[in-house]
Amino acid sequence: MKQPRIVVVGTGGRGVGLMSSIQQIEGGGEFVAYADPHGPSRNKAAAQAPQASAFEDWRRMLSAVEADVLLVTAPQYLHCEITLAGLEAGLDIYCEKPMAATLADCDAIVSAVSDSNSLFYVGLQLRTVPVFRHAKQLVDSGAVGTPRMLFCRELRAPFIPKVDNWIADESKSGGALVEKNVHHFDLFNWYCGGRASRVQAIGGKALTPEQGSNPGDLIDHAFVLIDYDNGARACLEMCFFCPPFAHELEIIGDNGRRLVTDLEQLKLWDPEHETRRHDVWHYSLAQAHGDRTGWLDFLDCRTSGSHAGASTGRAETGRDSVRVALAAQQSIKTGAAVSVDPHDEHENAT
Repeated sequence: MKQPRIVVVGTGGRGVGLMSSIQQIEGGGEFVAYADPHGPSRNKAAAQAPQASAFEDWRRMLSAVEADVLLVTAPQYLHCEITLAGLEAGLDIYCEKPMAATLADCDAIVSAVSDSNSLFYVGLQLRTVPVFRHAKQLVDSGAVGTPRMLFCRELRAPFIPKVDNWIADESKSGGALVEKNVHHFDLFNWYCGGRASRVQAIGGKALTPEQGSNPGDLIDHAFVLIDYDNGARACLEMCFFCPPFAHELEIIGDNGRRLVTDLEQLKLWDPEHETRRHDVWHYSLAQAHGDRTGWLDFLDCRTSGSHAGASTGRAETGRDSVRVALAAQQSIKTGAAVSVDPHDEHENAT
């Protein structure tokens, strides 16, 4: 299959960064056009792909340009409208996470994808990072037995400024946990193999934006506890005012073994050898970003004709991660646990 012709909607930092990653892949695709209402963002895209046509209006671009793939990297409150138009145009779609800012928009995308012959793939790139894929292989092989407890801890800097500060508006971003932590909720869903049934969270804003916190009223820290319908439990610890970056993930199974990763290494601990590591695998931090592997996975789906999407990037997968994030934010606001139906209208996406 020849390399796809790609059109891009949204050429801010995320969009241009993904364009750069794709250009480093032989046969990854040819950028033929891009659209963004913000002039400086279009200028960045022009520097990245000078051969591509520039548009202010993405609707005009879709009607004027012949393409094979639509790359959706606009803010998430626009994802649904753009995705539905792309599906209507018969394009295969790679949609950056989060899939949408609301569950209603997620549902609309899932329904449209089910009625379409196009491939839809949501960019939850942590699933394609080698260390996390290796951990999944070990879990599936029974290395820790059945996963019972999962932990994730991420420490990072606050969100970088966005055009018109849209990220500070929860009606547009979905909130801090939707914008950032759908990645981690997706890993929990993937590793434990169940669906969330109850979510309880605490969090808030410890610092002002001037002190180094997130913009506006977005929370800058949270603890999130998740119960799954298969008996597994997960805990996320998140802090947005502790740069530069730290990321730890742990999976404990019912045989007492545990997997631990900090992006640079994966450790399998054996309860029979408490004072030493059973196995250790090392990775380069250069492998810790999933843009390249995620795009390769997307291309594999196109080549194989798997237009339902791989389990990595299915629409239902994207919806489930947003579902948990929204429940966590509701719990923070109300101070109460939030029950979520593990058997709602959309199938298990793990």
